[in-house]
Amino acid sequence: MPTLEVCIGDNGREFFELTDDEMLVGRDQFCDIVVNNHTVSRQHARIVRTAEGFFIEDLSSLNGTYLNGRRLEGRTPIKDQDRIHIYEVVTIFHAGAPPAETDDDLEETLADVPLPEEANREIDAARQVPSPAHKDADDATSQARFRAALKISLDLEGELDVDQILPKILDSLFEIFPQSSRGYILLEEGAEGHLVPRAIKHRQSESGHSMTFGPISRKMALHVMSTAEAILMDDAPSDPTEESQSVFEVHSLSMICAPLMGPSRRPLGIVYLDTTDARNRFDQSDLDVLASVATIAAQGVESAGAKHTIWDVGTYKRHLGTAKQVQLQFLPQSRPEVEGYQFYDYYQPADEVGGDYFAYVLLPDGRLALAIGDVAGKGVSAALLMANFCAEVRYCLATCGTPAEAVEQLNQDLSSETLNYHFVTFVLCVLDPKSHVLTMVNAGHLPPLRRRGSLIEALGGNDAGLPLGCDAEPRYKQVEMPLEPGDTFILYTDGITEAMNAAGDVYGSKRLRSTLGAAPAGVEELGQALLDDVRRFIRGRLQSDDICLVCFEREA
Repeated sequence: MPTLEVCIGDNGREFFELTDDEMLVGRDQFCDIVVNNHTVSRQHARIVRTAEGFFIEDLSSLNGTYLNGRRLEGRTPIKDQDRIHIYEVVTIFHAGAPPAETDDDLEETLADVPLPEEANREIDAARQVPSPAHKDADDATSQARFRAALKISLDLEGELDVDQILPKILDSLFEIFPQSSRGYILLEEGAEGHLVPRAIKHRQSESGHSMTFGPISRKMALHVMSTAEAILMDDAPSDPTEESQSVFEVHSLSMICAPLMGPSRRPLGIVYLDTTDARNRFDQSDLDVLASVATIAAQGVESAGAKHTIWDVGTYKRHLGTAKQVQLQFLPQSRPEVEGYQFYDYYQPADEVGGDYFAYVLLPDGRLALAIGDVAGKGVSAALLMANFCAEVRYCLATCGTPAEAVEQLNQDLSSETLNYHFVTFVLCVLDPKSHVLTMVNAGHLPPLRRRGSLIEALGGNDAGLPLGCDAEPRYKQVEMPLEPGDTFILYTDGITEAMNAAGDVYGSKRLRSTLGAAPAGVEELGQALLDDVRRFIRGRLQSDDICLVCFEREA
């Protein structure tokens, strides 16, 4: 049986039999071959079997797919023992059963196949892969920055002149980062792809196109363009005449640089900021914000049909995901530890990021708030609104007396004039582990389900209010219910019930309840059983909507 061998470093290897005519490779748990590595795209590549043999094709992944050291361009045939890089993950195609190999053989295999397009030492030392580590959502500076990023998105929607878009972006960045000394936006132009400055801003001067343009390291700019990764570099050497040196003139700088990522998932140019203020160097959170703003700028460039870029924007989807790390840092990084209770969650956006949301918030009196939500619409503003929403939920829970009051405050905030074309379906549950009572408020979301034995019951459907953001006036009702030993509660978004197979059939609530009723005991086992059944149902079709699932149970 033809097999794909996935080399996983110190942990050995995994083997996947190529049993189907088409098999997806990627980080998504719904792929046929799952590769858990941050450099691998959600759906990275596809292996296809035809009468002529096996072929591999890249699925417009962020970092690319490489066959024997060469980047793939279109569908390409593969033969026995071919080395395939799913970017930095080495895989080997075996036309038959793979040979038995020792760990020494694996080390030799990995050593013989270098990573494609290895960055030079300077870039490797400077490169900072964004971390999804949780940050305190109540931090005022962080919230202010993300609100500003959201405002940029809203301000630029509908703008049709790229020469108006880019200076606005720089003006806003200088407000977000007051320590900035200089900022540049460069776009790739011409058949040779030269980077040309299209917007420039210096501290103590107006933005524009004619000011003196300081030299940026060509090596650094090409690295950002070729890898599509944002860079944070601190204490950069100052001599621009040295190609191995990194940035500007006569001062040691702190700088951040991010690619302008269009819907094609290929960079259109770069956004660059630097500072000479030794007391206010850029940090990782600054880089995350810049990456999201760079994505917004790319959307604006393509929506404006910028004739100076080399891309034909008419061929692209209007839909755009925002910077992944900006959103993921607000989502839970671990599950709660509450005596007598077990928790399970799963989050998988349909694109690089999505509008679904979930949270765990430990309240001062020992209660635990659990929330799930879904922002209406797509695109940058929806995703940024959800990132900001995470912080708003925590703030309202900390300042309001009851769950219903917290939801009403959230609704008033989202019903403001600047955000009135977005709404959020939302469920807030507050668990008291001492009294074993659950308080729930539903703002237009799918009713949570309770499994008691094999009985599946929808909860609070008659008490649900309008989605958040529709109307600032409505009040919300909270309902209380006891938790019996063995009770399991399931909160989910419509990415599950509206999952669609190749025939156009939807998964639906009937199948959802049937699967949950037959699922094994244990909250994690139940969650995995549901996701496995959704995967079987949609086989042969890409995930079309965000999927979010939160389950918790009182131990029997």
